Amino acid sequence: MSLFDLYYKDYEEWFEKHRKIYEEELKTVKTLLPRGRGMEVGVGSGRFATPLGIKFGIEPSHKMAEIARSRGIEVVETTAEKMDFEDEFDFILMVTTICFVKDPEKTISNCYRALKKGGYLLVAFVDLDSPLGRMYEKNKAKSKFYAPATFFTKNDIINLMKKAGFNDFECKENLYGDRLDSLKFGINDCNGGAFKVVKGKK
Repeated sequence: MSLFDLYYKDYEEWFEKHRKIYEEELKTVKTLLPRGRGMEVGVGSGRFATPLGIKFGIEPSHKMAEIARSRGIEVVETTAEKMDFEDEFDFILMVTTICFVKDPEKTISNCYRALKKGGYLLVAFVDLDSPLGRMYEKNKAKSKFYAPATFFTKNDIINLMKKAGFNDFECKENLYGDRLDSLKFGINDCNGGAFKVVKGKK
């Protein structure tokens, strides 16, 4: 049983408790979201796919997949490393998924393969090289969710994407500060914000 099967209720409650943060993250993703047929890798309970109009996703947690289906999303229960699509999607979104996958290189490579030529991958993550990211890293052993996570910097993500063949990068960010209860908000080009979205083209 996966971590998210055990704590799916806590996951859902986080979004209710931190609604403003969730809304700001959604807005940041929207600034770079392309048109066309999309897939979310690590769709979870559909908290991002549903408001963003993404109708298809993959998710290894059965409990989370069930909630996503109840929100109108078609879900295949598999991992990013095992997914098998080729030239099918105009864009792929991952939101705080890359820090949980066992093989980030294989994950990004599979995303590249699944995209149509000219398609886009958007990777949203908490940047290790930010005040909030450093706080998460320091305290992750105490967290139900982040204990097994590997946090990345913006350059780490771009280098992984370049290795898979992506180019033409854009980056937007939000969430400034090192405490969830006192964050400042604003969408900017990437510099010191915690929540970053890197977009690359196939």
